[in-house]
Amino acid sequence: MNPVIIGNATLYLGDCLEILPTLKGVDAVVSDPPYGIGYVHEGGGQSKKWQRKNLKPIHGDDQPFDPSPWLGFKNVLLWGADHFRKQLPDGGTLLAWDKSVGVGGKDNFIDAEFAWCNRRCPRNVFRFLWKGLLMDHPSTEGRTGAYAVTRHHPSMKPITLMRWCIEHFKLPPGSLILDPYLGSGSTGIAAVTMGHRFIGIEIDEDYFAIACARIEKAQRQGRMDFEEAA
Repeated sequence: MNPVIIGNATLYLGDCLEILPTLKGVDAVVSDPPYGIGYVHEGGGQSKKWQRKNLKPIHGDDQPFDPSPWLGFKNVLLWGADHFRKQLPDGGTLLAWDKSVGVGGKDNFIDAEFAWCNRRCPRNVFRFLWKGLLMDHPSTEGRTGAYAVTRHHPSMKPITLMRWCIEHFKLPPGSLILDPYLGSGSTGIAAVTMGHRFIGIEIDEDYFAIACARIEKAQRQGRMDFEEAA
């Protein structure tokens, strides 16, 4: 299948397991896969708008996640590791994202999420507020304000978090980052704005379109900033 190429990003609409055999030269896999929790957001009864926007299920989230296709890569970081820890090899590091930071909303969402990295990592806790109506940080989408962040995907991760993930591998500029479960494209934005190449794969057509638009916007903004500085 033909990819969509946007600057340093190569994006595929399709099944990542079918596309995997065609991929070459990947330096790191960084992803937030569906991990079998049957995600349906009810919003705690507090936001009907949130419910309407996010009732669409995540493809594959009704089945247990098998990480084995991705464990052969040299550098691997997968979110949701507490849901499939028994299927991961010994060693590596569990990373924690503290998304409440002690001030998040008192709701029915968890206060932290966990990833597994196949490297030993001295820094394994990332504190970044992303809870309830307090999902706000200037570096997430380049905006500020009480309701600055738009949720594009039910399990959307902040761009700053995904940059932190990529930094664990200490890769040189121009390295190739793969996210086989692209979602709304946060990993891709992090990768290309850090000067890396990126491959993203998403099976859902709607989320794929969102990811393409966000990654294109990020690269266009980067070019504009470079031209203005020059």
